[in-house]
Amino acid sequence: MERLSTAADRHVGRRLRERRVQRGLSLAELAATLGVSTQQARKYEAGLNGIPAVRLPTLAAALAVTTEWFFEELEDGARPYRPVLPTRPRMLMDLVRATDELPDSGLTALCAAARALAPD
Repeated sequence: MERLSTAADRHVGRRLRERRVQRGLSLAELAATLGVSTQQARKYEAGLNGIPAVRLPTLAAALAVTTEWFFEELEDGARPYRPVLPTRPRMLMDLVRATDELPDSGLTALCAAARALAPD
């Protein structure tokens, strides 16, 4: 019987891809960390296959997040998904890496400034 992906699988997969890109990991590096094929890792990111719960702690450690992080904002289905893959990926990667050193107050201020500068 074919399993249909759920909204939760897709949400967790998107979060996985975003964080992998933010951390500068290739899909092959992520797959090696999990002990799966690159194709399987790609399916996890696409939400085509749900990520087994036993793999979440390994993923979280590799991506420097908590296991709960993958499920944050899951209930918020009204907002459309916007990938963190802009037309200027190098600039974004520099910005994301720089934010790792910011205190929470600095990150909050940076987010507010970005929202103020973004077109409506």
